[in-house]
Amino acid sequence: EKIRRERSIGARNATKHKPLDNRSKHSLSQLRIEMKKRIKFRKLGRTSSHKWAMLRNMVTSLIKHERIVTTTAKAKELKYLADHVITLAKSDNQLSGIRHADKIIREKPVLTKLFQVLGPRYEKREGGYTRILKLSKNRRGDGAEMAVMEYVDRPGELRAARPPTSVQQEIMAQYLKEKIGLEPLAVNDVESLEEDINKLSVDEETDESDEPQSDSREDDSKN
Repeated sequence: EKIRRERSIGARNATKHKPLDNRSKHSLSQLRIEMKKRIKFRKLGRTSSHKWAMLRNMVTSLIKHERIVTTTAKAKELKYLADHVITLAKSDNQLSGIRHADKIIREKPVLTKLFQVLGPRYEKREGGYTRILKLSKNRRGDGAEMAVMEYVDRPGELRAARPPTSVQQEIMAQYLKEKIGLEPLAVNDVESLEEDINKLSVDEETDESDEPQSDSREDDSKN
């Protein structure tokens, strides 16, 4: 009887500490996947080699036509590569940039267009070379979200992009010079103005520090 009781107690303890079933394990794995943070790149349901080959084809088509239609997820992944090749085209060391871009772009005429057309076009723009416009209708069949990926400042675009900061400053300086007659200050003039302002602030502080001392002396003489 003692052996039977020990066996029953052991069975009860085993049921209390029973391992998780398949459903609970599956739910925990889903929670772990959903809790991942700061995921920068998407796999897009492909291996790394397949994804890289697809992005190379897409960036070649984008440079060739300057506007393509694809899914929103692919467009967001393509944006990194499309901006990177423009940075290579704007680099000071053209030979190194051509070698790096040649490993990405598949067609030689497209590579020539990148360095002779797109590079000079974005010389004054510091970033934001591409634009993603989402389409209202999803893809027929799987219902994937579709978008238009394009380079800004291209000829024939429907909506003009905001001009670069340097161009905005030039336009503002020209407007002030024509309307008001105000010319932009040089770097030396700005530095001299800052020195004058600092001197004025120091003089004001010394005047404020001298005023209460004179008042105290007058009060002592009266007493």
